[in-house]
Amino acid sequence: MAKQRGNSGFTMMEMMLALLLVSIILSLSIPHLPEYRKNGAADEIDSISYVFQGAQMNALAAGESFIVLMDYDIQTITVRDKARRIISSYELKTCRLENYGMNSFTYKENGDTNAFGTVHISCGGKIVKFIFQIQKGRFRIEQ
Repeated sequence: MAKQRGNSGFTMMEMMLALLLVSIILSLSIPHLPEYRKNGAADEIDSISYVFQGAQMNALAAGESFIVLMDYDIQTITVRDKARRIISSYELKTCRLENYGMNSFTYKENGDTNAFGTVHISCGGKIVKFIFQIQKGRFRIEQ
């Protein structure tokens, strides 16, 4: 004789209803993820800051001066050594170098700058200033 089995499982309709309820609860409870900013202004400002810091670190590590040039025509910041070889170059993508302020400065062997002034950059309709202090090698960013 065959053994009798009971119907103790879920039907397809019950399973679909349970899945629907779980998905509704999850969609309400999971916070929305922020959108990824591809090449946003904040990322560009950070990258420019890293170029300046990298030039200073190279000057300290190599024990020689490095020149930082802002080219307003092609929108690049270039770092060169004493022999005028290009060490690094950064092309601005989101922001723009404004044609007033510093054109160039030098990081000396000890990491200090030879000039003081401001590099003006426009990002998303607002001006961002990289303000360099003479004899300190430091800069601050004003937005």
